[in-house]
Amino acid sequence: METDETIHTRQSCERENLSKRFTVINEPYERQYAHIYFVRSEIMRPKVIQAAQRKWGDGVKINKLSEIEEGEKCCIVGTLFKQMELQPSILKEISEEVHVQIQPERKRFISDDDKLILEDTMQRISLTGNISAGDCFTGTVVALLGKETKSGHFNVEDFTYAGLPSQIPAPDLVGNDNYVLFVSGLGIGGKKEKTLQIQMLIDYILGMLGGSEDHEVSSKIVHVIVAGNSLAGETLDKEAQTKARYLTYKSEASTVQAISDLDFFLSQLVPFVSVDLMGGEFDPTNHVLPQKPMHPCMFPSSRRFYDNTFHTVSNPYECKINGVYILGTSGQNLDNLKSYSNVDDDIKLLSSMIECQHVAPTAPDTLGCFPFYKSDPFIIEQCPHVFFSGNQSKYFSSVKKGAEGQKVLLLAVPAFTQTCSAVLVNLKDLTAEEINFEADWSQSNSSVG
Repeated sequence: METDETIHTRQSCERENLSKRFTVINEPYERQYAHIYFVRSEIMRPKVIQAAQRKWGDGVKINKLSEIEEGEKCCIVGTLFKQMELQPSILKEISEEVHVQIQPERKRFISDDDKLILEDTMQRISLTGNISAGDCFTGTVVALLGKETKSGHFNVEDFTYAGLPSQIPAPDLVGNDNYVLFVSGLGIGGKKEKTLQIQMLIDYILGMLGGSEDHEVSSKIVHVIVAGNSLAGETLDKEAQTKARYLTYKSEASTVQAISDLDFFLSQLVPFVSVDLMGGEFDPTNHVLPQKPMHPCMFPSSRRFYDNTFHTVSNPYECKINGVYILGTSGQNLDNLKSYSNVDDDIKLLSSMIECQHVAPTAPDTLGCFPFYKSDPFIIEQCPHVFFSGNQSKYFSSVKKGAEGQKVLLLAVPAFTQTCSAVLVNLKDLTAEEINFEADWSQSNSSVG
């Protein structure tokens, strides 16, 4: 039997962490959230006005809400607010205490009675016409073309968001292909943990799985991004904070074991390839966005390579790998948009965020975030080359192009616990490919293994 004895050398990469704006240090949590909406409006208003003038002409009349006159066609700019009867609130949460009927738990909080309202820094107005509440999101800054009606509503004829931000062209990477591997939702410590498949993934990255073609591709994986939920939701005990300390030792031991298992998996990778580890909804970091990097002390085996090939990073996370600008999250933003809209298409939602120039438009209304005072770090100032969201039910990818030549790869990274899949992105041409590690012993060639 002939064997492949070709020796492959792993390519290196240039990595630059650009996530400083997502770092919160010694900032108070006592502030109100009005400031972040004000800053968002101030930054986005001129951008949205430019988009409106591109779409409807330089002569379009742009009014503040206080300047609207009944029946006069004009353009108004402001922040959308979605009034939803089914939106959870603290009053509904305590309704049981006052013997009010409790609504059933829901995954989506939309109804046909939802209403859209536009706000600026001075006042607000209800919207009707050619704009659907089900397709819009609270927190997005938008330009609306239409007229005020006798009833005091603004009848929308057309609308536009800011559009894709400007983009620095992707570098011309000549020569060999080089890949970034994205994986999310490893779910370690849970009932759905795919231990065998995780090990197959590691073996594939290390060039120890598959044939000669697989080994060649593996040698060109220059970087790995683990996009959140490395631990399973079962490792979190939501009632632990209300229990006596001596009653929580079992749940704590479960979390410690899951972290130890994650450290074991990472320790196999980091001696040979650069790895970024993002926090997620179920990982041991703060809950609200932006999530801080997990502390390296939790990974005693892997931290020997910390700041060399092993990096714990924020969520959202942005970086440059070989000059390619990558921006993304562990998926909370996308999941929240689904819960408060009738849009299921991951790519459409990612596209909407790029068009709105905002990573988390529903924060802080329905998605928890830090109460920023002088900035809104979630605004997308520069169009990325890759925009991703982790922990989705399926893999999706699409290339979105802008009017000024922008080109961005939109990427929904599937949760490994659901799909046993990772995603390879070729930095050379910004193409994506799903790699599946499902172990089906009934067929000899059903997966990479």
